[in-house]
Amino acid sequence: VATVVLIAIGILIILLPSIMRHSPLSIRRSPLTSVFTFTDSATMPAGTPPPDSAAVVTALGKVIDPEVGISIVDLGLVHTVHIDSSGSVDVAVALTVAESPLVSELGTLASEAVIAVPGVRRATVHLDPKIPWDPSRLSPTARDLYRKRFGDPKLRK
Repeated sequence: VATVVLIAIGILIILLPSIMRHSPLSIRRSPLTSVFTFTDSATMPAGTPPPDSAAVVTALGKVIDPEVGISIVDLGLVHTVHIDSSGSVDVAVALTVAESPLVSELGTLASEAVIAVPGVRRATVHLDPKIPWDPSRLSPTARDLYRKRFGDPKLRK
């Protein structure tokens, strides 16, 4: 019983920002592809232009992977960013570990970062374990941090 209560409290804490905005965060996992999809929406005044991809990537650069402690942009996890003329943003994100226990936290953080960008009406973040990732995708700054934390000898300076 205590485990169930702790899990429920954890889920509530993760979803609390969306609940407080009165905009429920939708989380879906596709059983066929193992892709986690996080969707959030915001109300924008009429005539608000959609954001540009640089603003979305900048916002995602503030999202820290909870397992690694490095920005998902610096880790090279952001695979694609698509923005349509209505302000709907669709982001595909790789995972460093396919069966990440913190995938829900990462997806929530990423979708909240995207929805906070001015001009975003709808944010959809797909965490896809099938998108290939390896340490070669790290930025130079992240490469140094990664090497210090994990001591991977395969990483070059």
